[in-house]
Amino acid sequence: MNIKDQADLKVRAALVTGGSGGIGSEICKRLARDGYQVVVHYGNDREAAEAVVQSIADSGGVAMAHSADIAEEDGIEQLFECVISEFGHLDVVVANAGISGGGAVEQVELADFKKLVSVNFIGAFLTLREAARRLNDGGRLIFVSSQLAERPRMGTGTYAATKAGIDAMLVSMSHELGSRGITVNSVRPGATEPGMFAGSDEARKDYFRNLSPFKRLGHPTDIAAVVSFLASDDAAWMTGQHLRADGGASN
Repeated sequence: MNIKDQADLKVRAALVTGGSGGIGSEICKRLARDGYQVVVHYGNDREAAEAVVQSIADSGGVAMAHSADIAEEDGIEQLFECVISEFGHLDVVVANAGISGGGAVEQVELADFKKLVSVNFIGAFLTLREAARRLNDGGRLIFVSSQLAERPRMGTGTYAATKAGIDAMLVSMSHELGSRGITVNSVRPGATEPGMFAGSDEARKDYFRNLSPFKRLGHPTDIAAVVSFLASDDAAWMTGQHLRADGGASN
């Protein structure tokens, strides 16, 4: 018996790419708490994705894990087919999958830049395009961007460019999908831990902590809460927006 046979088809379904990672896993758990059936997408870390699914199941939610190479058309098409096959419908897509990278532009190797573009730009484009084709009318399309898309820092130019490019695409899509009642927005996290600070020393962490009036780093649950709002009925009048979620660090 598949999930579609077990779950009420009236319950809304969500797909989160990169759902096994730090921010992605908290988004999956939050949407499940909000009552969504969730597909936890992962690239390579099956164990982490299955741990997220188990956590959701232990809390009484419904979820499944699915692997796909988001930078390949076939991978994205199969991922969305899986969602429709299991749940029968799709109401929310959170394009969260991405990789970090950077350095001074003059020092970035072409191979490294192509890898960033492949995942963060092409992968996000394919996800958003397929979402536009598959989402129910009245659905929600949410991109997890970065505050660096608005305010790049030294050594972040190539990464910031991939996020800024998709943010621009989203504004166009908000006009294209508005007639179907689909909202299209992005969330721009600031410095968040766990995640971007793996292996960093405390001095670097303290620098980013002190940028926020709260004197702390963000946590994935902070980002998940903003995504939860954008996925809700209360956000039906918001589209084409980029919401800062950086604890006031960019003010």
